[in-house]
Amino acid sequence: MSDNKKKFYITTPIFYASGKPHLGHAYTSIACDVLARWKRKTGHEVFFLTGTDEHGQKVAEKAKENKISEQEYVDSLIPNFKKVLETLNITNDFFIRTTNEQHKAFVQKMLSLCYEKGDIYLGEYEGLYCVGCERYYTQTELLEGNICPDHKKPCVQMKEESYFFKLSKYQDKLLELFEKNPQFLSPNQHANEIINRVKEGLRDISISRNKKTLTWGIEIPFDKNHVTYVWFDALFNYLSALDMNEKMEFWPADVHLVGKEINWFHTVYWPAFLMSAGFEMPKKVFAHGWWTVEGHKMSKSLGNVLDPIQLSEELGKDQLRYYLLSIGTFGDDLNFTKESFAEKINNELNNDFGNLVSRVHTLLTKYFGGSVPSAEKLDKEEVELTMSLNFFPDFDAHMSALRFKEALDLLWEKIRTVNAYINKVEPWKIQDTKRLESVLSVLTFAVQTFARYIECFMPETAQRIRKQYNFEEQDFSSFTAIPAGHKIGEKDNLFSKITLEKKAETKKEDSEKKEEKKTGFASLNLTVGEIIEVSEHPDAEKLFIEKIDLGNGDIRQIVSGLRAYYTKEEMLHKKVIVVANLKPAKLRGVRSEGMILAADDEEHVGLVLADAERGTQISCGKLQANATTRITVDDFFAVEMKSTGKEIHYENTALTANKKALYTDRNIVGNVR
Repeated sequence: MSDNKKKFYITTPIFYASGKPHLGHAYTSIACDVLARWKRKTGHEVFFLTGTDEHGQKVAEKAKENKISEQEYVDSLIPNFKKVLETLNITNDFFIRTTNEQHKAFVQKMLSLCYEKGDIYLGEYEGLYCVGCERYYTQTELLEGNICPDHKKPCVQMKEESYFFKLSKYQDKLLELFEKNPQFLSPNQHANEIINRVKEGLRDISISRNKKTLTWGIEIPFDKNHVTYVWFDALFNYLSALDMNEKMEFWPADVHLVGKEINWFHTVYWPAFLMSAGFEMPKKVFAHGWWTVEGHKMSKSLGNVLDPIQLSEELGKDQLRYYLLSIGTFGDDLNFTKESFAEKINNELNNDFGNLVSRVHTLLTKYFGGSVPSAEKLDKEEVELTMSLNFFPDFDAHMSALRFKEALDLLWEKIRTVNAYINKVEPWKIQDTKRLESVLSVLTFAVQTFARYIECFMPETAQRIRKQYNFEEQDFSSFTAIPAGHKIGEKDNLFSKITLEKKAETKKEDSEKKEEKKTGFASLNLTVGEIIEVSEHPDAEKLFIEKIDLGNGDIRQIVSGLRAYYTKEEMLHKKVIVVANLKPAKLRGVRSEGMILAADDEEHVGLVLADAERGTQISCGKLQANATTRITVDDFFAVEMKSTGKEIHYENTALTANKKALYTDRNIVGNVR
C-alpha cells in the first residue's frame, strides 16, 4: 500500500485461551472486522489485530486437569479461535499469541523500563482472589459469601510476595487524560463510572506471581523467582504485535474494542503502563455491552454459551453478522433470541433488500434482455432518487463513531425509499421506452450503491450481488458509473425466509398454563419502552402502529387508538409504559404485541410516561409488575389503575419506575387503560 494513505489501527482484546470461543468473541471480532473493512474501503491503510492471551493460573489448572503441559493445552485451543475467524470472514492482519517468544521479549523490555523508572517495587499482597478473573477483589466488590460477581464462585484468600506497579502515581495524569480526550472513554455511558472510581483513589497493583505458586508466565527480567501477572503481559500485545511486524508507525491505536467487563484494565491499567514506559495514549477505548441468554451474561463457567460456528452454520454467517450489529445500539447490553433473529432476517434482509435486488434483476431481464439501458430521460423523481443515494458523509460518520445500528438504519431507509419508488412508478406499466430505460438505469445504480455499503457487514452477500450483476468491486475513493449496454449475469436469490419450529413456544405456553395464576397488579408485566417509530394503520383511520424499544433488543409492534389524540411527531421518543405480557392479537389485520398505558377522562387522553431507562419494570410499593404469564385484555381491565393528574395509582399507592413516580403528559384525572 502507498505510504501516503492514512493509517488506522484497530484491535480486539486478546481472548483468554482457557476454553472454546463463544458468541462474545465472535461479536467483538465481527465489529472490528466491519470497521476495518470500512476503513480500507475509504482509503485507509489498516492494521487489524486479534489473538489469544495464553498465560495465567487458569490455563495452568486446565492443563493439569487434562494431564498435558500448558503449551500443549493452549496449542490445542488455537485452531478453535482461528476457525471462528475463518468461518465469519474476519479479515485480521495478524493473530498474536502471548506465548510468542518475541512478545515475551517485548514484555520483559517493558518491565525493565518501568522498573528502572521506579514504578515497580517488591512488596507483599494479601487478598481475595478469583481464579476465573485472574484478579484480586475487595470485600465491597464481592457478593455475599465472597462470591465473584462475574463467575458466581467463591474467591480464595491469598498472601504472597509480589511486585507492584505504582498505579497510584498516575491518578492525576489519568484524570487529565480523560478530561483532555473525552473520546478516550467510549461510549459515554461508561465514562462516569471509570472517572469516579479513579477519583476515589487508586491503589498500587500486583503485577507478578511467585514461581512457588505459578510458573506459567513470562519471567520477570530482574527477578528469576517471579513471573508477570496476566494484565501486564496481555495488554502489551497491542505494541508487541506492531513491533514484531515492523508496523510501529501504526501506534497509537485508533480503537481498542473490548467487552465492558475488561474496560477498567484498558482505560486505567493500560494508559498508566504506557505513561510509565513512555508511549503515546491510544485514541479510543470502546467498551461494548454483553450478550445475554435468559438474562445472564454468557459465561463458560455458567454453561450458557452460544457457539458462533454452530450459529453461523444454522442461521447463515452473513445473516449472523448483520443481526448482531443491527439488533440494538452498539455499546448496550443485548439479548439473543432466534425469534428476533428470524424477524430481522425475514423483514429486512429478505423482504426489503433481497426483494429489491431480485425485482431490479427481473425487470432488466424482462424488458432489456439483461442489458443496462442508458439514462437519457430523467424525470424529477429519478433525479431526486439519485441525489438521495449520496449519503456517504452521514454513513461514514456513523461508522467512524461505531454507531453500527445507526449506519444500517440509514442504509435501510434508502433501501425502503427505493422500494417505495418502484411501487410508485410501477415500471411494468410505463409505456414510454425512454422513461423506462432511465428508471431501470437508476434502479441498477441503486443496487450497485447498496452492494458497496453493505459489503463491510455482509461480504459474501455483496459478492453475490456483484456476481449476478457483473459489477466490479469498488471502494469509495473512485466510482465508475454503469455504462449503457452492461450485461448482467444469472439471477441469484440472496436470502430465504426463516421458519422457526413452534415446539419451544408450545412448551412455554404449556408451562404458563400450569403456573399459578396471579391476580391484581402482580399479574401484569409493565415495562418502560421508548417509541422509536410511528406509522398510520393502512386500513384504519383511527389507529397508529408503533414500534417500541423495551431494551435488550426487544422491539414490540403495538397497534393503538391514539391517532385521534396525538400526531406522530408528538409520540416519537416518548418513554411510555407497555403491558408486555398481553397476548398478541391482530387489530385490523396488523399484529399487536402489547398495549400502551394511557389515562382518559372520557374527553381527553394522556399517555402514561416514565423518567427511566428502557426495560425498567414498574413497581407499586413492594409489588413488582414483572409477571411472565400472558394475560388477556379482560385480565388487564380487571386491574383498576387511576391517574390523579400528577401520579398513577393502584389501590391508593403510586406506581414508580426506578423510584420515580409515573405521570401523564396532559395531567389527566381518570382511569388508566
